[in-house]
Amino acid sequence: MTGPERIEDFEGGWTLRRVIDDRLSGQVLRAEGTATLRRGEGEYVYDEEVVLQVPGQQPMRGTRRYLWRGAADHIAIHFEDGRFFHNLALGQANPADHHDCPPDSYDAAYDFSTWPRWSVRWSVSGPRKSYEMRTEFTPR
Repeated sequence: MTGPERIEDFEGGWTLRRVIDDRLSGQVLRAEGTATLRRGEGEYVYDEEVVLQVPGQQPMRGTRRYLWRGAADHIAIHFEDGRFFHNLALGQANPADHHDCPPDSYDAAYDFSTWPRWSVRWSVSGPRKSYEMRTEFTPR
């Protein structure tokens, strides 16, 4: 199985589940919510809404927005303010990419082997960061 071939393959709604293994605090955080990818002006807009569970605290609501720009063989993912974040290669079962944000380092590993269910694992390291975040997406 190769992964999705076009940015349009991601269009629509997704249910997401996230686990964050924070090695510095020794805590495991969990989040559940939704993600939506919709057409915007010249790009796609990814919106995420989650409820984050931190051990010993009240649940917190969180949102994220990214801008996805399609190309022939990849999707360029940008932060909401337009700064480049990383590339997502298309047509591959397990694409990966790296994002430097000195002094921190972010490594993404996607898994499309059970498409249309898919996941991404971020391994993050830096002087004050050491965590792994895994998010699983299921079509709504």
